[in-house]
Amino acid sequence: MLLKLIQNRHIEKTKVTVEYKEKNEQVNKLIEFVEHLDEIENNFIGSSEGKLYNLGINDILYIESVDRKTFGYTSDNVYELGCKLYEIEEKYNVLDYIRISKSCIVNINRIHSLKPDFGGKILATMDNNEKLYISRQYAPVLKEKLGLGGKR
Repeated sequence: MLLKLIQNRHIEKTKVTVEYKEKNEQVNKLIEFVEHLDEIENNFIGSSEGKLYNLGINDILYIESVDRKTFGYTSDNVYELGCKLYEIEEKYNVLDYIRISKSCIVNINRIHSLKPDFGGKILATMDNNEKLYISRQYAPVLKEKLGLGGKR
């Protein structure tokens, strides 16, 4: 893939042109990403100990729903987020957030290693050495996202 960047101080809004020989999965993903870019916020607002924090999308290792509350986990803290798990999944699936179980979404950029486990599950070790299980129902989605040959 060839990338050409042109700065033009005379335009009001950034313009993206995708030129391709044939439309394939890589081109489709690029188009989907660009189309949804304006909808994606690049941060989460989380609360911890009565204070609000601005959390970058890459600061979050994973997001979990517990007792109808949603929590974002960073390397060193846990924050309550003011949105539902399905809202995060819909909004950030264009990026690298994917569901790994009924109650958890993971930032695949923060996975340190993966290990196959019993019953088709996968054990993910995060950047902070925390371990999460990817259920066998969601393992093919992860494999597909990582380009490991899994299919939905």
